Amino acid sequence: MPRVRTRVGFVRIGPHPIPNRLLASELAGRPGLQLAVLDLEALVRRDARAMATNTAVTLAEHGHHLVRGRLRRWQAFFTTTWIFRRMSEIAREWIQANDFDWTMQIQSLFDARVPGIPHFVFTDHTHLANLSYPDFDRRTLRSSRWLALERELYHEAAAVLTRSRHVSRSLIEDYACDERRVVCVGSGANVDLPEGSEPLPDRRAKNVLFVGVDWTRKGGPDLIAAFDRIRDHHPDATLTIVGCRPPVEGPGIRVLGRLPVEVLPALYRDASVFCLPTHREPFGVAFVEAMHHALPVVATRIGAVPDLIVHGESGFVVPVGDVAGLANHLDRLLGDPDLRRRMGEAGARHARARYTWSAAADRILSAVERVTAAPDSTTPHESESLVSAESRADRAAIAS
Repeated sequence: MPRVRTRVGFVRIGPHPIPNRLLASELAGRPGLQLAVLDLEALVRRDARAMATNTAVTLAEHGHHLVRGRLRRWQAFFTTTWIFRRMSEIAREWIQANDFDWTMQIQSLFDARVPGIPHFVFTDHTHLANLSYPDFDRRTLRSSRWLALERELYHEAAAVLTRSRHVSRSLIEDYACDERRVVCVGSGANVDLPEGSEPLPDRRAKNVLFVGVDWTRKGGPDLIAAFDRIRDHHPDATLTIVGCRPPVEGPGIRVLGRLPVEVLPALYRDASVFCLPTHREPFGVAFVEAMHHALPVVATRIGAVPDLIVHGESGFVVPVGDVAGLANHLDRLLGDPDLRRRMGEAGARHARARYTWSAAADRILSAVERVTAAPDSTTPHESESLVSAESRADRAAIAS
């Protein structure tokens, strides 16, 4: 295990979403590592003056988007230039009052850097990565002033640690970051995962599983259209929808809505194919969960998905909106139990090799060790070699 200096300041907006908690818990559990956590959202919400001031700023900067329903209230409130600076001040005051060896923040909605202390950013997205999504409303692009704050954070951090190569490319291409300071470390799942030694469940039933909170953004309507097409060939096929309650119904369709995360593993075990034809995807933790449960995946070629799903080996990926492609691949998988098993096993090997919180923490601590031990030692050639080695290792894990 990498040896790193031990006193760590970990700054996040809050304990939600779940990865914010799981990564902190994984790091805190490492022997000798002393982790202190600061939740900024709770402090902001208890500050009446900050709430009032930023509400006014939110209306000034995002009011026209809120009126037209283009942004959610929480999203607008925590993406103003004023709240960016205020949360940065709170984080820096906390860090300066403690004796940290290095600090880390989740996402880029504030800047917790303090001079003289190595600072790392762990993120699943950049704002400009939105421009790669075909359904992104460019009218909601944040202001040049906000983007300047985000860009400065990325450029001045000791390293930016990403969950996917898609985000790494955005940092290098959209923000002109030094590729030597961009490290893809992966991520883990939100649910309890099966042990590698557990026997695979009996998956003779033809149950397609969808897990997503945002039905439209996650491509739900495309999945319904594809499922309708395959019903003639597979009248016994079922579709289980989890995470949302869209107004859909029909033969074989079961809508379960929002469920506690603890019950999701049973649904993954009962499924035979996982399908999430998302239109916009910063990472897609549900894919990781499905792969760990040895499910073949049908998805779209967007964002981080090509990092996760190897087309033809652990599943199939199609262009966004390709209903015919979705239907063809679902039809093939539902009609071939052996193919489902082979692809599911390949995906499980890939997920166990790269997509666990333990593996992500190992990579994070290795990156921290490299930077804090010798900040300027990594050359572009070494960085490129690392990426190539990761790609080869991932392919080997799938094929073995």
